[in-house]
Amino acid sequence: AHWKRTAYLRTSNTTYARTCSMSQTLAASTASSLAAMNFAMAKMPMFHSIPMQYPLPMVIGHRGAKDIAPENTIAAMRAAKAVGATCVEVDVMLTKDGVPVIHHDNTVDRCTTGAGRLQDLNWAELRELDVGSHFCPDFKDERIPTMSELVLECRLLGLDLNIEIKHSNDSNMAVANAEEVEREVELATVTCTTLLSLDADPERVFLSSFSIAALEVAQAMLPHFRRSYLVSVIPSNWETTVLRLGCVSLNFNASKSSKEEIEACARTGVPLYAYTVNDPARAAKLIRWGLAGVFSDVPHLVRRHLWREGIDLKQGLQGLRRSNSSLSCSPTGSPQSALPFLQTVPAL
Repeated sequence: AHWKRTAYLRTSNTTYARTCSMSQTLAASTASSLAAMNFAMAKMPMFHSIPMQYPLPMVIGHRGAKDIAPENTIAAMRAAKAVGATCVEVDVMLTKDGVPVIHHDNTVDRCTTGAGRLQDLNWAELRELDVGSHFCPDFKDERIPTMSELVLECRLLGLDLNIEIKHSNDSNMAVANAEEVEREVELATVTCTTLLSLDADPERVFLSSFSIAALEVAQAMLPHFRRSYLVSVIPSNWETTVLRLGCVSLNFNASKSSKEEIEACARTGVPLYAYTVNDPARAAKLIRWGLAGVFSDVPHLVRRHLWREGIDLKQGLQGLRRSNSSLSCSPTGSPQSALPFLQTVPAL
């Protein structure tokens, strides 16, 4: 596995080194030639600048910390931070009038006081919906946030942020038709434009999608941002797709993959992340099989269990060879919550 991982990285590192050499040569020539080379470099997959062994945090809060706060809300981001999470994942969609908002389902029925498809509602209509009462009365009047609001909130909280550019059809396994692909391209374009306008930090924000078209847009518009290829069932051509799109990881449904399949994928050297893993013992087992990390509704419980199992959250499987006393990650020290509903949540 080690030599395959090394080979996997060597191709892009060598290409980058050659490109840098060419760029230095061109620097002595015309400015237009240098600009052309810089443009070519910008289009290259960004493997060279990513710590590929663990390109994303090991434990990522799914839709914030959706087990203790309404999913994809500002409250869920604050809850994740309060219980010690370092990274969260959210979903972005477009309203009828083109505003990127944070929401998962194609309809608003499940999580709000409204009804209907989100793409058929304007932002002025969405902002009136209560997205917290279905979860708990304490969250009454919680609203669907815009993408801008959520990105800025995560910046203030110091959270890394994975933004999933949503696929447009109702099943992530269905093949999108021409109209759906067009919507995915529009969403990806607006998402990338918004991140640029917010001066988002590519070291703290990264993108993922089930949509190949969306990832192609992200690759073209934000080549310096990390991208992950999302799948439900791992396809046979997944590695080719990851390489072509310059993705830093393959993210898949943990419940639909066997131990043998996961271990085989891990041997390619491409970092693997699984969703949605809420059993801490299961998370530890998956990581021992070769995963780089998991998405979880209960990131605080998973993080604490991994630490107790001797898995260093910063070093991954390398940490299994170290004693608990020497781990660089401590289960203590998460900020005490100022919100009453969080006082009952176990600290790390």
